[in-house]
Amino acid sequence: MTQNNNQDFDHIPPRASATLESYRGVGYTPETAIADLIDNSIAARARNIWIEFIWRGAGSVVRVLDDGHGMDEANLTEAMRLASRHPLEAREPGDLGRFGLGLKTAALSQGRVLAVSSRTTTEQQAVRCWDLDRVAEVDEWQLLRRAPASIESDATVPAHLASGTAVVIGSLDRLLSSAGEDSVRAQFLAIARRVERHVGMTFHRFLEGPHPKVALFIGTDSFSKISPWDPFLQTHPATIATPVERLPHVAGAVEVQGFVLPHRDRLTTEQFNRAGGPEGWLAHQGFFMYRDQRLLVAGGWLGLGPGRRWARDDIHRLARVKLDLGSSGDNLWKVDIRKSIAVPPPALRPRLQALAEQVRRDAREVFAHRGGRSSRIAAPAPLRAWTAIQGATGPTYRIDRTHPVVRRVLDSAVAGGLLVEDMLHILERTLPVQRIWLETAERDDIAEAAPAPQMTATDQSVLLSIYAHLRIGLGLPAEQARQRLAAVEPFSSYPEAVAQLPDDPVT
Repeated sequence: MTQNNNQDFDHIPPRASATLESYRGVGYTPETAIADLIDNSIAARARNIWIEFIWRGAGSVVRVLDDGHGMDEANLTEAMRLASRHPLEAREPGDLGRFGLGLKTAALSQGRVLAVSSRTTTEQQAVRCWDLDRVAEVDEWQLLRRAPASIESDATVPAHLASGTAVVIGSLDRLLSSAGEDSVRAQFLAIARRVERHVGMTFHRFLEGPHPKVALFIGTDSFSKISPWDPFLQTHPATIATPVERLPHVAGAVEVQGFVLPHRDRLTTEQFNRAGGPEGWLAHQGFFMYRDQRLLVAGGWLGLGPGRRWARDDIHRLARVKLDLGSSGDNLWKVDIRKSIAVPPPALRPRLQALAEQVRRDAREVFAHRGGRSSRIAAPAPLRAWTAIQGATGPTYRIDRTHPVVRRVLDSAVAGGLLVEDMLHILERTLPVQRIWLETAERDDIAEAAPAPQMTATDQSVLLSIYAHLRIGLGLPAEQARQRLAAVEPFSSYPEAVAQLPDDPVT
């Protein structure tokens, strides 16, 4: 503490050792800690990320390596500062951070040493290291400029990468117990398997589709590619999906869509076990909340419910709700440091509760009728390319991004995805709704019962193209692909053409 009798305040900087030790108790698990490190790699525009559990007994380490744009020495030093960014600071789309704490708190929650090396395409490699034992010894904020000798080779960006960052966690006091070596090694490898399942869930939307945004690999002795886990079984014909609804809010609009998953009788044993997710069916019912497509909350009812809050129970285990928010609403949604807890703003709670109640009601019906439909559950309407959204000034119309044709265009537009979104936005903003209504209302030649639509050559071409994508690109069985197309406009108007699609698509 420093005092100056000419000032009306004292400087009392926090003790370095006590502060760093305190941050270790934030509550990370190994799985959530690694996910936070992956956030930084994605923000650095990495295309490939390698998670490595390196077994060396008491000297074991965990390393996360990426091929992102890297950092020069000054930026790396700043990145190693605790609270390096203000949580209220505006974020670019795709920036998955918030508090500027994730790298440090996540890594140090699992080990006492954090070494980071980084290299850009124009700068040589820089290294910085937090060593909690060194900080405890001197009780100063001493950020080391080299890694300990025991992990120096690990804290290196390989020469074959043009740029990238390596994050190494050593002195794994929170991961390694004091049991016998064989037992500890088995535990270490089991943690790696849990991490694989968790990040496959957390980043599944980055890993999906014909052009994934990133590839994740995990390994102990050798690397294997991490597969995405789809919580909503969107390719299964027995899954019931509600239309996407957009809810405006001062913190940024959110999109919500409900899903009722198939009853166990409609799934194979393998499908049922996988659909249960890393934590099981009971834990994963409820809301799946995403920020910029990164999963924050993987189940639970967000404290909603009339009077008493809804609890997770077996009868609603088939109910899941996808909730998308942007990066600008963290503060109002009360997203925590670990990105694992969020609370809906009061203005959105009534509508979210009403939507969730409908999904829960349908899930109860499917559960009670063992996968069949009660007469009280109407068959879902065909998936339309346009969806109506009720706003304060009346309905607006939006192109549904989940429509197979629209989705395929967006997934295929690797470099031009933003341009496609701009085009869709212009179409939505300039749709002449009133003119269409007036011209339709003023026509005297419109029959009360419109004739069945006739399939055009373009319709036929698009039908064949999307069918081939479902069969070859997504690997759906022929019958499932036909069932999906039969439930999508405009193909729902041509059931005979859909039914006659061959098992082997024409490419």
